[in-house]
Amino acid sequence: MISNNNIPNLIINNHISVKTAESLSGYSTQYIRRLLRMNRITGLKIGQVWLIEIESLKDYLNLALKSEDQRFSPR
Repeated sequence: MISNNNIPNLIINNHISVKTAESLSGYSTQYIRRLLRMNRITGLKIGQVWLIEIESLKDYLNLALKSEDQRFSPR
């Protein structure tokens, strides 16, 4: 679960890098990029770099934790 205390200083207009999202969520970078491509979480793609909207990641993690199917919950 992401709390405001855990969010690092690498925030650009309420967006974080995939690597930062990986360390906060427990998901792999490949899975986070897949979520972005499938529009499950929102972000910006600048060249080859994805920036993830923090609120979108928080919402997805909360939804995954509440789901009965725990295969996709963060580790």
